[in-house]
Amino acid sequence: MAEKYRLIIVDDEYLVRKGIIKTVDWASLGVEVIAECDNGRQALEAVRKYSPDLIISDVRMPVMDGLELAEKLNEDDFDGAIIFYSGYSDFEYVRKALEYGVSGYVLKPEENEQLTKKVVETIAALEERRKNRTALASLVSGVSYVREMYFSRLEEGVDDKSLRDQLSVADIVIPPSGTVVYGRALRVQDAAFGRLYEQLMRALENFSAVGCYGDERFIIITKLADADALCECAERLLDECGRDAAVAAVGISSAFGRDISLASAVVQAGKAAHPVLEVGGVYLGDEGAYRGNKKTKGIVEAALAIIYESYAEKLTVKSVADKLFVSESHLMHEIKVVTGKTFNDCLKHYRIAKAKELLKQGEMRVNEIAAAVGFSDGRYFGQVFKDVVGITPSEYLEKLNEEN
Repeated sequence: MAEKYRLIIVDDEYLVRKGIIKTVDWASLGVEVIAECDNGRQALEAVRKYSPDLIISDVRMPVMDGLELAEKLNEDDFDGAIIFYSGYSDFEYVRKALEYGVSGYVLKPEENEQLTKKVVETIAALEERRKNRTALASLVSGVSYVREMYFSRLEEGVDDKSLRDQLSVADIVIPPSGTVVYGRALRVQDAAFGRLYEQLMRALENFSAVGCYGDERFIIITKLADADALCECAERLLDECGRDAAVAAVGISSAFGRDISLASAVVQAGKAAHPVLEVGGVYLGDEGAYRGNKKTKGIVEAALAIIYESYAEKLTVKSVADKLFVSESHLMHEIKVVTGKTFNDCLKHYRIAKAKELLKQGEMRVNEIAAAVGFSDGRYFGQVFKDVVGITPSEYLEKLNEEN
């Protein structure tokens, strides 16, 4: 017991407090008395100031009694232990004390043998509890690291058996067949992205879902092999968690286990979650198209090709419609049906995607990048960038510098 345990004594009677301090050989127990208080309110302030390991407290005191003190400390997730040392043997007090996590209830005797014994027992229990918590935290940290490593390797197209085996030891079993969901955040530091992951994991709980979450992407492996049902679920949750699907692009893979491997399914879902237009929604990996629609072809494919090639120029739905010899209303309708987005949304998101690429290269100033992707007004570019990404171009650059 080399470690010093810090003790606070709480009693409204001065002589009782001094008696406890003087009649117990605290040094031999490895205990240091750091404060004494005459009511629960004083003790609560002392606990928050000094963070003691042990509290010995009377029960019946003015201002705030021992039970209220224990209740407040329980609400604060107090990490130490409380021993009640009282002259009252009321069963209701004992019951309440146990309810609030009090470690012991000792009646005040003429001598302090029982109190000393209870302190020794409490310190031993406290040591064991903290040791187990440290071991658990270390185990959780280790499992989290292995999980992240395993999923990162899957993104590279490798199903690492040794990492999979390590996860199985921690009762994390990867389904042998099923489907992969890959979510990619479109806005930086968006709490809705985390809610989407949590809701998907909850919805897939009965389908052996195993997931890995990061601020900018998540991957979920589930034994549910029905991609259509999975897409419908993801669409519904995206609508609930996001703002017009702007929170994330979600890729759904083909079923793995027979025709394709798990690693291939993860890569496929990841590619689907990186649509050219950077538009939020649910995308099917095997079709390479926006969920619920056929592959872009005909007039929509031609319109998108113009956006990809001429995004830096002044583009309007009228100018594109004129090039394709169709009416504005017809073009707008077809784009909405196929992509689920308006023409302006498609153009805006593609321009911002190209701007992010230029910002990562670090060779141009923000105003130069704005002009290069089709914005004549640098301030308006900043507003659109923040609307799409969640932070300003300058903040995005700072984030890139921190990561590098």
